Order: sequence, then C-alpha cells, then structure tokens
Amino acid sequence: MTNLVEKPDRSIWYLAAAIACIGAGQSTIFILIPAEVRSLGFNEFEVGIIFSISAIAWMIFSPFWGRLSDRFGRKWIFLIGIFGFSLSMILFAAIISAASYNLIPFILILPLLIITRLINGLLGSAVRPAAGGRIADLTSPETRAAGFARFDAGWQMGVVTGPIFIGILLSIFNNNLFIPFLFIALLGIFLGFYNFFQMSESDQQFNEEKLEMPKKISMFDSRVWPSLIIASFMGLSNAGLVLTSSIFVKDVILSNQGEVYSTVAVGFSIVALASMFSQLVIVQNYKIKSLSLVKWGLLIVFFGFLSLSQASSIPGLYLGLMLKGLGMGLARAGNITMLSLSVSKDEQGAANGLLNMVFPIGHILVPILIMPLYILSPEIPYLLLSFLAILLIVFILSNQKKYFTVEKI
Repeated sequence: MTNLVEKPDRSIWYLAAAIACIGAGQSTIFILIPAEVRSLGFNEFEVGIIFSISAIAWMIFSPFWGRLSDRFGRKWIFLIGIFGFSLSMILFAAIISAASYNLIPFILILPLLIITRLINGLLGSAVRPAAGGRIADLTSPETRAAGFARFDAGWQMGVVTGPIFIGILLSIFNNNLFIPFLFIALLGIFLGFYNFFQMSESDQQFNEEKLEMPKKISMFDSRVWPSLIIASFMGLSNAGLVLTSSIFVKDVILSNQGEVYSTVAVGFSIVALASMFSQLVIVQNYKIKSLSLVKWGLLIVFFGFLSLSQASSIPGLYLGLMLKGLGMGLARAGNITMLSLSVSKDEQGAANGLLNMVFPIGHILVPILIMPLYILSPEIPYLLLSFLAILLIVFILSNQKKYFTVEKI
C-alpha cells in the first residue's frame, strides 16, 4: 500500500519557485484589480470581460503550447510563458496607474486592459504545459506524483504569500500598484531565465526525428478524458468556492459585514496550507499510487463540501475548508500523475496542455450552474459539489479495469 518514497529531482523546486511567483501575481490581481477597475468607472460586467478574455485564451492556447513543448523542447516554451506573464503584469499595472492620473483617454482604458489580460492568456498559458512536461522528463513513474506535488505546492505558496507581500509593498510605496507589480514581473523573469539555464542540453533541442508537429491528442482519447473529467470537477469546485465564499460567510456565518473579508482571507489561507501539507508531507514522504491519491482525495473533498453545507459558525467553516484543501491537494497530484503515466514520453506537453485547458471551465459554469442554486439556498451548491465528488469516486471504482489499468497508476 504505502511505503517511504524516493525523492524526485531537486530542480523541480526551481520550477515550483517560478509558479509560486505566478500564483502570487495572479491571486493579487484577482483580489485587488476588480475594485481598482471599478474605481476607474467600469461596472461588474466590464470587469468580468477583462478576466474572461484571459481564461478563454488560456483554454484555447494551453494545448497548442503543450504540443510545441513536445516538438521543440520545454525551456523555450517555458520562457515564453514566463515572459508573457511578466509583460502582462507590468502593462496591467502601468495602465491602471496611468488611468488613475487621467493620462489615458477613458475610451482606451478598457481595450488596453483587455489586451494585457489577453497577453497573459495567449503567452502565460505556456508555463504549465511546458513545466508539466519538464517534470515528467525529470521523474520516474515512482517519483512523478511527488514531483507534481512539489510544483503545485509552489502555486499554493504563491497564492498565500503573494497578496501579503504585495500589500506590504503597497503600504511602503503609498498604494502605487506599478512598483509591486514590477517587482513580481522582474522576479518572474529572473526565475524564468534561471530555469531556462538549468534545463539540460537535450531539453533545449527539438526532436530532429520529427519533421512536423506532433499529432494532437484528442480530448476524447480514452487515456486522457477520465483525467480531464476529474480536472473539470476540480476547476468547478474551486471556482464555485471562490465565487460563493464571501456571500456565504455574510449570509450564513456572520452578521457583522466588517469581518467578512478577513474571515474569507483566513479561510483561503487554510485551504492553501492544507493543500500544501498534503503535497509536501503526505505525497512527498509516502509512496501512494496516483489512482489512490485521486480516490482518497475526492473522498476528503466530499466530506469538506458536506461540512461546508452544514456550517453555521467560523470553526465549522474552517473545518470544511481545511478538508477541501487537504483532499484537493491529494487529488490534483494524483490526477496529473495518472494522466502523465497514461501517455507516451513525447505526448507529455500535449497532455498537460489539455489538462490546463479544462480547468478554467469552472469559471464559465459557475455563473450558470452554481449561482442560481445559491439563490435557492446557500448550502445547495456545496451539497451538489459533494455529490459530484462521490459520483466521480463511483465512476472510478466501476471503471477501474477499463480506464485505469496502466501499470504503476
């Protein structure tokens, strides 16, 4: 069942540091920018357009960058992605700062902000497929789950520490957005080049045996689509929690409006820290097969959302969030490992691209599916998500021999 596991290549920590930087930047944008954009005179719909453009571009281009990384190697694609993220951060902050001083005509502000987020979606979407392929290149089947867990833990670390660090810089520089965003962008470029030079000679050279782009992996390929279904649920559950948490806390947990945002902030820190614990302690130190990680992770997620649906106090809220983070950390590491072990060596980037393509689907479905259910009753969305987690476990158990038979899964 479980035993102590050998450690993956230490250079994965460098990839984790880069994705932590991106996590810090992205989480800060989601926290700070909506209010900043509204203060410039735009409504919620226009704010939504700015972020939706990036998500749509991300979905479209992730598989493309993944296939390119299989064709030309990981390092150049990774560097392009880091550059795109850093450029979008600098331009986004520069435009908002300039607009706040009336240096840009109002009619140009929204198109310019959309273009900056489009850059993030078009180019920034290259990072994860290339990094995922790189991790597969660096790890054996036995160490792959631990490798992917390290990488994802880097993202969680950035999500937790980024807004805190940016907040400190904002207080130092009199709430000037440009300086902290510039710092994050420059740090991203430094880490991008550091990883670029860390990658091996074999990685920087394209496969000369291939005269054409690798064939696309269909999202309906039986090796792939089960993992995509699981990833879609993860995206839906994450987006559902993000978009309902503040109003759930306000409507159900607290009566004091002033405590809502601090309560939610602590809650999301608990989610991230619990996820990091599962990835850096459990997955790193014990050899658990990827399918078992997915099954146990989904079971813990089920109890997490079930607890949230019944929560009526802050301790109950934080218990549900802790279970959700713990289970999701296990399931994410297991799912991406399961997908990686199911495809060939020269399909790793493409497979990771597909996985990153489906994750933003949750942000599209939540306004259509989750929010109307919340209007009916605040606990219904969490009951639905707990039901979907159990449904996935039943699907896995009933189809284990059909779709999950690859050795070492």
